[in-house]
Amino acid sequence: MPAKYKVVQKVNPRDPQGARKFYPILVSNGRSNQRKLALEAADRSTLSDADMDAALTNLLALIPKHLAEGHIVDLGEFGSFRLTIRTDGEELAEDVTVRNIKKVGVRFVPGAAFRKTMEDTRFEKTE
Repeated sequence: MPAKYKVVQKVNPRDPQGARKFYPILVSNGRSNQRKLALEAADRSTLSDADMDAALTNLLALIPKHLAEGHIVDLGEFGSFRLTIRTDGEELAEDVTVRNIKKVGVRFVPGAAFRKTMEDTRFEKTE
């Protein structure tokens, strides 16, 4: 199924005073949840849908655990996850503490196979 887009008129954020232009924006085809993924993956493997759902549940529990332990979680051709932080600086190195860490985030870097699949995405215009 192709990804859908619609056309909207917007201001160019790099040139707010410039002429408004038309841009394609993505339109969601809905959500795919863990259960749906487990059912599809079970059809492609020797695992039952319940076993696949349990495997996904465990994987999804382990990713944040390993990230919180400071690891980069590498899932091969799919991609990798790593922690990111937003911080405040100090004048002196000895003044830096954990309090300087203001926000923790996660960065996903797609692997080669993931990127290739995304490059091959087909699009369809919708209203």
